[in-house]
Amino acid sequence: MRWFLLLWLLLGSAALAARQDTKRKKTTVKTTTTTTTTTARPDHLSKVSGSTNKLPSPGGYKPDGDTVTREGCMPPEVVVNGTNVPGNGGEDFASVQEVQFLGVIGPLEQKRVCKIKCLNGVWVGPLCTIDQDSKKFQPMLRQCFLSPPSPDVVMSFEGKELNLENEVALPHGSVIELRCAEVGLFKFVGQPTIRCGNGQWNAPPPLCQPTSIQKNFSLDAAPTITYNVVSGDAGITSSGQVVILPNSIIHFDCLWQRQDGNPTWTWTATHRQYPSAWAISAEERGWKYRLSIYYAKDTDDGIFTCTTPKGHSNEVHVRVRNIQCPAIDSLDRNRVMAVEGNKMHSQARFACMEGFNLIGPEEITCTASGSWSETPPYCEVIQCPPLNSEDTHLRVESHNRTYGSRVMFSCPTGYRLVGSPVIICLKNQTWSDSPPYCEAIECEPPLAPNNGRVLDNGRYLTGDFLQFTCNAGFVLVGESITVCNDQGEWTFPPPICKPACEFPGEPAHGHVVPTKFHYDIGEMVTVECLHGFRVLGAPRLRCTSTGHWSSPLAHCRPIIYQS
Repeated sequence: MRWFLLLWLLLGSAALAARQDTKRKKTTVKTTTTTTTTTARPDHLSKVSGSTNKLPSPGGYKPDGDTVTREGCMPPEVVVNGTNVPGNGGEDFASVQEVQFLGVIGPLEQKRVCKIKCLNGVWVGPLCTIDQDSKKFQPMLRQCFLSPPSPDVVMSFEGKELNLENEVALPHGSVIELRCAEVGLFKFVGQPTIRCGNGQWNAPPPLCQPTSIQKNFSLDAAPTITYNVVSGDAGITSSGQVVILPNSIIHFDCLWQRQDGNPTWTWTATHRQYPSAWAISAEERGWKYRLSIYYAKDTDDGIFTCTTPKGHSNEVHVRVRNIQCPAIDSLDRNRVMAVEGNKMHSQARFACMEGFNLIGPEEITCTASGSWSETPPYCEVIQCPPLNSEDTHLRVESHNRTYGSRVMFSCPTGYRLVGSPVIICLKNQTWSDSPPYCEAIECEPPLAPNNGRVLDNGRYLTGDFLQFTCNAGFVLVGESITVCNDQGEWTFPPPICKPACEFPGEPAHGHVVPTKFHYDIGEMVTVECLHGFRVLGAPRLRCTSTGHWSSPLAHCRPIIYQS
């Protein structure tokens, strides 16, 4: 059987009714065992297609509570949107009697509690509750398929019109109400209701045949019937009946050319006669043969038929009722509604409090069938999508996703925030901006000074440092070590390497004046020897532009006195 359910299934222990028997795989159980169930909101349901269609045999499932002997079942297969859901194999279903879940059935997505039962090692079902509040389960027999009707036919299911574009499947027991798009404008031929019984409809779809006004007043066409409410109210039910509010005055006009003879009105109501004659006004008297119901009462219920002189007829089914739709609950504190009343054609309008979205129609109408045109809406809190970021450094100070919530971001030391530090959840369920990200703070790669070089490890992140040195013949002016700070800047600018002469050293038994680490270009030094020693070589040295001394360092030699 092809059937489609919206299924939310929790495979935890709380979702399953199980009587454990660790000693025996084969267990004897009562079918009336209390079962723990799980529930889910409609927006938490997932669409699942299944094919389990096996119904209990006479020796299997017994509703009266008789005991049955069964073997444990394998984990049930769960298919979501056509794809098998893995992971059920780890659950032990050997002692599980039944699995209950929420199903959404049919084109109107009716919510029902459904279940599958384990009988003799086989999952049987699904069995679903008859209606939303029922506790009685019935098998899901074969469904019926319903094709889109002709444009002249209107289909309704559970009081709601079906606007079908493709063939749909309806569960066993479904009842479809049918009528013509314009009651009286067409002649309805067929059954106003059809029922699905284990895969087959009990009657073929009806026909809506065009009438006189569409056939240019052909003598071979059934007459068109229209109605006009003079006072009170009237409406059309899902099955094509004309429902009239008590004490209303209504005219039914049989459209037929007067020159072709007089049609006749007949009716099934027996408590009184109804006046019928050609309309009085000049523009209507030649083609509207009128029957009037004055101050309608429930005894006016019946079928009113107009028959032409050629024997062709059309009819309308009349019911006089004080139609009232059920009261709309006010349990949703976040929903605001303005209800005109609950009589036929009364309207109810809805809105939501700030921070909530209206899920469903803004306006519904009480129909002639005694039901609201659509299910009343509900208010759902406005939530923005989850903020998913693969940035492990990004810090989020708030995880609230409701309307108006502010989410603030920051980064640890050594990282800068790229993007907006604050984003807000807007009314349209989107964030005011994309989430930011953290970017490592880096300093610009340094340039080696002229006649020098940089000693580093190739990293220039916050906290990294590097050292500058100068080539021989040059002296470093500035800081030799600099650090990358948390602003992405070096703590000191690069130094410069200035040409200079290094300290030339001191001769034995002498010294150089002045004594310094470095000497500027053009600077002079003097070699002085101790007492008893003399200078051998140039006594004065000059620092040249090449960073070298003008002469080699002089020596101090002993003074030899001749006797």
